[in-house]
Amino acid sequence: MTVKEKIERLKREKTTHSTEELDRLGWARYEEIKQELEAKHHGEYVVIEVDSGDYFVGKTAEEAFQQAEKIHPDKAFCLIRVGYKAVHKLKRHDPRICD
Repeated sequence: MTVKEKIERLKREKTTHSTEELDRLGWARYEEIKQELEAKHHGEYVVIEVDSGDYFVGKTAEEAFQQAEKIHPDKAFCLIRVGYKAVHKLKRHDPRICD
């Protein structure tokens, strides 16, 4: 079994939702709890289990995931950084530009 096949199998075992659906449902739930989270946990991480709506907050993504996996060990989650549009900002290095 290839790595890609293993990833696809794991995705199916954890959730019936596509990646896009998981993302949409996670952000919809975030909007419901956004005011409370942003007032108390800005900059922290929230992991949302989209089927139940349960959410777990941590100072790090790992901390939030650990809490979520204790309650929902066989589920997939949506990870959001509280108060941000993305979890992390990525910068692509352009080899044509010297640092």
